[in-house]
Amino acid sequence: MKILEIADNNVKIFGWTILKIKFKRGKTKFYVLGLPIFTIKNKFDAIREEFSAEKSFDDIKYDAKINDIVAEYKNMKTCRPNPKRLAFLATKVYDVGGHTKWLRDMQRTLAPHYDETLFLTTYKTSVKAAPQTLDYLKKISKIQMFHQFSCSFEKNIREIYDSIVDYAPKALFVFIHPDDIIGTAVIALIKQHTKIKIFFVNHATHRPALALSFADLVLEETPSSVYVTQNLRKVKQTHIVGLISKAEEENPHFTREEIAAARKNFGVPQGAICTMSGAASYKFFDKDGSRYFEMIEKMLKEHPNVYHIVFSEFQDKEKEILHQMFDNSPVKDRLLLREYQQNYELAFKCADLFIDSFPMSSALAFIDLMRLKVPYVVKINTVNSALSFHEFQAKDFPYMYETVEQMYAGICDLLKNDKKRLAMVEKNYSHYMEKYEIKAAEKILQRVVNCDNFAELYDNPDKNAKYSLCFDD
Repeated sequence: MKILEIADNNVKIFGWTILKIKFKRGKTKFYVLGLPIFTIKNKFDAIREEFSAEKSFDDIKYDAKINDIVAEYKNMKTCRPNPKRLAFLATKVYDVGGHTKWLRDMQRTLAPHYDETLFLTTYKTSVKAAPQTLDYLKKISKIQMFHQFSCSFEKNIREIYDSIVDYAPKALFVFIHPDDIIGTAVIALIKQHTKIKIFFVNHATHRPALALSFADLVLEETPSSVYVTQNLRKVKQTHIVGLISKAEEENPHFTREEIAAARKNFGVPQGAICTMSGAASYKFFDKDGSRYFEMIEKMLKEHPNVYHIVFSEFQDKEKEILHQMFDNSPVKDRLLLREYQQNYELAFKCADLFIDSFPMSSALAFIDLMRLKVPYVVKINTVNSALSFHEFQAKDFPYMYETVEQMYAGICDLLKNDKKRLAMVEKNYSHYMEKYEIKAAEKILQRVVNCDNFAELYDNPDKNAKYSLCFDD
């Protein structure tokens, strides 16, 4: 145990928190041994408070306010970008989840051609939540993490900005969290004082977000996310790059014995059919319950040889809904709730059929299922297509459903027809090779990095989208 530890607004001595800084109700408060001692208010606090309650996607006004604050900073460094270097800026990383996976795969794709450095605006969370990710990235990239501990935002912002400018990359890929004000301020300064290209990777398409307006290009996943950025966020400089998956030669191969052992470990008996889902827990719940779990209960009741696994981490309110639904259900023992798996590829291979989460779908999971040759069904969110990832599928993919009833009928059909499942996976694998395999993704990203006239890459999506987009604003 360290005698003294300073990290992310905490000072600890022998593991005991001596001093802690918290943001509460528009002010920065200092606590000594858990007791509030004094309060300060800086120029960013009002922005933090207002943005925390924001529901509108039109967030350029916050970028403008942050830009005005940092425009007053004096004696800022500048640089001549090095054409052989790329930088990546993120708030934090994790060992699970699509946000980190997209970052990691983008770094992996470009690493053979450039020197890379990953800058993380926070330290403690990444070290605890992403030991495997950090170990992987250290093999292909330098990593700099920053301790956010200061009475003044300016000290933190300057430290990160100076580090990036000293590195002098040709381009900066931005993966910061939607509410990362320090990261946003750094990007504003880079825009003001350097010629470093800024590419904002829009990984949180369904949430209000800071910093997009500073980007030379906002890199998007789908036409629906482009529509949201251009029409709701009022940021026009978008370009669809899609997602990235592994190189074909890196796809794992598991023996029947390995898969059988994993299925048994998850609680699936020999000879049973295994269906599966996996996603962040909120993606399974509507405002008034869970039509997803209602459908799963029906499936289990009507198919006594099916066991259904859900990989997620449920919150207390969600657990209560599940208790009410399944505690007295005759199928409760065949609903297997499991934690996220580090070896997710082996876990996915245990599925005879993977079932999409809804009302919010998953994206990277389905690209992984394509390359792993696991069959699946997709639920289209017809009310809000920004929460639906049907656009990642091949245009003629037949197992996408607009209603729960249609989806359930498709599930039942596929459960009894292994030939249809086999035909599906072969067609999906071809789609992965054409669009998501690393060599295809590399061509797209190199075009972005080496572009000098970004207007040539701007999207012009069809305004008459087939499915609607519905947000609180």
